[in-house]
Amino acid sequence: MIIFSHKFGQLGNRLFAYAHLIANARANQHRLVNLAFDEYAQYFENTKHNLFCRYPQSKSAIPVNRLRSLLFILNKGIIKLLRAVSFNNSFFHEVVVADLPEYQFQRGQYCDLNAPFIQVAFKRKNVLLFGRFFRDYRNLEKYQDEIRDFFRPTTAIRQNVSQFLLLARQNAELLVGIHIRRGDYEQFISGKYFFSQEDYLRKMRELLTTGDRRTIAFVICSNEWVNPAVFKGLNFVIGPGHVVKDMYALAGCDFIMGPPSTYTRWASFYGKTPLLQLESLAQQVSFSQFLTLPPERLFDF
Repeated sequence: MIIFSHKFGQLGNRLFAYAHLIANARANQHRLVNLAFDEYAQYFENTKHNLFCRYPQSKSAIPVNRLRSLLFILNKGIIKLLRAVSFNNSFFHEVVVADLPEYQFQRGQYCDLNAPFIQVAFKRKNVLLFGRFFRDYRNLEKYQDEIRDFFRPTTAIRQNVSQFLLLARQNAELLVGIHIRRGDYEQFISGKYFFSQEDYLRKMRELLTTGDRRTIAFVICSNEWVNPAVFKGLNFVIGPGHVVKDMYALAGCDFIMGPPSTYTRWASFYGKTPLLQLESLAQQVSFSQFLTLPPERLFDF
């Protein structure tokens, strides 16, 4: 049994961490529990009734939302106690910790879930995984469609997003999703990707001058309030305004543009939607720059 309980980042980070664990569990026929997905479990079909966020999926016979956070706190306390007394290993359990300094992740610096010592532990013991960078890129690629299916939003969310996109497409041949990441990005990497709404407006206008004659509408999603007056004159709609609905609305667009973020990368992964990562305001944008990234490039930046 694999028990993962390390929280870092927000929805995008949690989804990719979970996806790598599922990919490895699928390939090696392991059982997985993800206690770190508690805040978001209610929004997905395969986890909303799944107390332990298990894979393979199973339903719980008792109400789950109130208990998930308590289970996470309890497990976190157990890990701290085991590490404090240096009791990381026994016949029944093993604690595997993999972490790197925040924002210092570079390509190749991760804990490979296929490493022999980890796979041996997975087969013999209850393994408590704690850390940011457990990866299995090979199996994420192999089982990517099964992973997409596992992370289907609830029926209500899917219906809401479908209706939103249907209305957004009424006056457009192409939908371009725009992710305006503000809030926490003011501090992230010293504000490197902290662009204003006016900055995004200029990049959207750049796209409109690239010679594509199709009618374009923009779907604008943000973790802050979007001022409609800023985008006056453009054909646009503002996203549903919910963290999961916005992500899956972006996934349903024809193209996605935003700063480097696991949020837009998951939307791109889920919808197989070409993505343009806005890394600098000096960057010239055009439709030729949108790419469908392979799974091994989706997380690391």
